[in-house]
Amino acid sequence: MMRGLEKIARFAAIGLAGIFIALSLGGIFGAWFVSRKASDVALRGFGVIEVGIGVVDAGVGRVDDLLGKSRTEVRQAAETIAEVGGQTLANSPVLTALNERLETSLAPRMVQMQQALAPVRDALGKVSNAVTLVSSMPGTAERAPRLAALDDALNRIEEMSADATQLRSTLRALAGAQNGGVTPETVATLNKLTQRIDTRLGEVQTNVQALRAEVKALQERVDKRKSRLLFVFNLAAFVATLLLAWVVYTQFIMIQHHRGKLILLRQGYGGQGS
Repeated sequence: MMRGLEKIARFAAIGLAGIFIALSLGGIFGAWFVSRKASDVALRGFGVIEVGIGVVDAGVGRVDDLLGKSRTEVRQAAETIAEVGGQTLANSPVLTALNERLETSLAPRMVQMQQALAPVRDALGKVSNAVTLVSSMPGTAERAPRLAALDDALNRIEEMSADATQLRSTLRALAGAQNGGVTPETVATLNKLTQRIDTRLGEVQTNVQALRAEVKALQERVDKRKSRLLFVFNLAAFVATLLLAWVVYTQFIMIQHHRGKLILLRQGYGGQGS
């Protein structure tokens, strides 16, 4: 009777060990499955950030180039106006050429700046959403580039467009004037307009350069966090695999132990029967 109960207990232990082995093997598969899924989610989030940063960097780089050329042109226009002075009649062709140059270069550049910054703002919105998603993962707290500087740049470009229009209309009126005199007020207006445009161009350039530096710094941090996060996921799956593999090993040892005892029990029964 006692040996019968012992056999039942050992069979139960073997069955329980088999269940633990099955669960552990499933746990190993599950650990790597979860690690893979978490890595995929992280890579998608980081991918959106990287694409958005690329769009932002390209856009602000183009705007920075346009701003540099525009500032050079505005300063040259200010120098030309200063050289012409009050002799508008004698220098009417110079003023006409200056107005045409501003019409065909400065005005289109401002439109190009707005067009280049529009997708940059959309990209920054997507980057912000992706950063929020990635920041929900442990150890990846991050902040997105601020939109305030970009909005300020867009507002200043709008203001510059109005100033540039006023500058061209004033030059056009001077070039078509029939008398050679220019009032001090007109000269002061032209100087004020060129100075204000140059100042705003400088402010916009400072903003876009700061934004470009910010997204580059974000790119560097994202690269480091991505590598670290993927390493943590893989390490966690590897450690879980080791622990569960140890469980599987110990359960195999237990099964071998109970099987050996069962063999001895059978042999004991056989010896009694003989």
